[in-house]
Amino acid sequence: MKSWKWLLGGILLGLLLSGLYRFVSLPQNDQGFILVTVTPNLTPEPSPTLSLIQVHVTGEVKLPGVYHLPEGAIVQDAIDAAQGPTEQAREDLLNLATKLTDGQRVYIPSLEQPEATENDQRSMEITLETLVNINTADQEQLESLPGIGSVRAKAIIAYRTLNGYFLTIEDLLKVDGIGETTFDGLKQLITVSP
Repeated sequence: MKSWKWLLGGILLGLLLSGLYRFVSLPQNDQGFILVTVTPNLTPEPSPTLSLIQVHVTGEVKLPGVYHLPEGAIVQDAIDAAQGPTEQAREDLLNLATKLTDGQRVYIPSLEQPEATENDQRSMEITLETLVNINTADQEQLESLPGIGSVRAKAIIAYRTLNGYFLTIEDLLKVDGIGETTFDGLKQLITVSP
C-alpha cells in the first residue's frame, strides 16, 4: 500500500517541479495584454443646412405675404407658397421658371393687366421688383418709395444711425414724420432682411 502513496507523491512532485521549471524558464515581460476596442461612432453625420431666401409674393394670390423658400426656388414655388393664384390671376404674363433671389418681390398680375407684347418689358419689371431694405438703403433708394421724400429719407437714416437697425418694418413708425397712412403705402415694398 505504501508503494502507491509513494507513486502518487512522486507524480505530484514531478508536476510541481515541472510547473516551477516552466515558470522560471519563460521570458519575463513587463508588458501586460493590450486590449484594443473599436467604439462605433453613434453620432449621426450632420445634415447639410438649407439656405433660405425671403420672397414677397403679392398681387393675385390667395395668401400674399413674405415667404421663406429654399435657395434656387422659382416663381412657381413662390406662387405655391402663397396658396396658389386667385381666379383673377394672369399667370401667362409670368415666366414661372424664373429663379428667385433674396428680397425679391413677385407680383402676380390680374386679368385686367394688359397683355404684354414682344417689345413690352413691363411684365418682367412688375413681377420681379426688389424690396428696399430700410436698414441699408441710401437716401436715393429711400426716396424711391411712395410718400418718402428728401426730409423723411434723412429722418430714416438719422433714426437708424442713432438707434441701430430696424428689427421689423413696423419700427419705421417710430421715425418722426412717418404715420400709419405713409407706412400703409410702402409696407409692401420694404424689408429689414439683408
